[in-house]
Amino acid sequence: MRPKLPVTRYVRNHLMRIALLTGLALTCAMPAGAQSGKASLPDPVKFLFKYDIVGNVVYSVLNDMGFRIELDDRKGGRIVTRPYEFISGSLTASEVDKVAIKKDTLTGSWLKARYSVEAVLEIVSPAETMVTIRTDMEALQREIDGTEKWVPINSRGIIERRILGRISNGLLHNDSPVEERKGFWGQRPQPVDPRQPRFPRPPSR
Repeated sequence: MRPKLPVTRYVRNHLMRIALLTGLALTCAMPAGAQSGKASLPDPVKFLFKYDIVGNVVYSVLNDMGFRIELDDRKGGRIVTRPYEFISGSLTASEVDKVAIKKDTLTGSWLKARYSVEAVLEIVSPAETMVTIRTDMEALQREIDGTEKWVPINSRGIIERRILGRISNGLLHNDSPVEERKGFWGQRPQPVDPRQPRFPRPPSR
């Protein structure tokens, strides 16, 4: 039988899970106008976790997604990745259209595209942290005369929502202890029952 939690802890944990699940649903949902000409960047998300816990989860999520961290300033509230090349070759233009908006004035052929991620963390309260995800996208364009240049493109917000969804999921399954919970090392030594055998018994099947 599982031990009963104090009512205040049970209610807080229950509300925390509801808030995280709601945030996860909102951040993972694909905007209806994803293929339209307008961007739909996600708003900052407030998580009901301490600043250091959120910072560690954000760093871990970016690593797990394959990004290379260029700036790790969790104490200062910023984590920035190196540019990540997500497409190259003949499919570049069509793949870029899925996640970004190209300017109509641009001509020539598209060779590759990349983006870097910036995560901004802010303390709202001792137990609340705000997270903003931004991306800096650009594509390599080749003009008719053969010149190549990186040009900025505007994110539709899909990548940002995907990252926020991973962060929400990471926090939902986070194993860091809450304040009231004491781990193994915080427990008092328990007296040994002299009736117990000195050697462990084989596990029962």
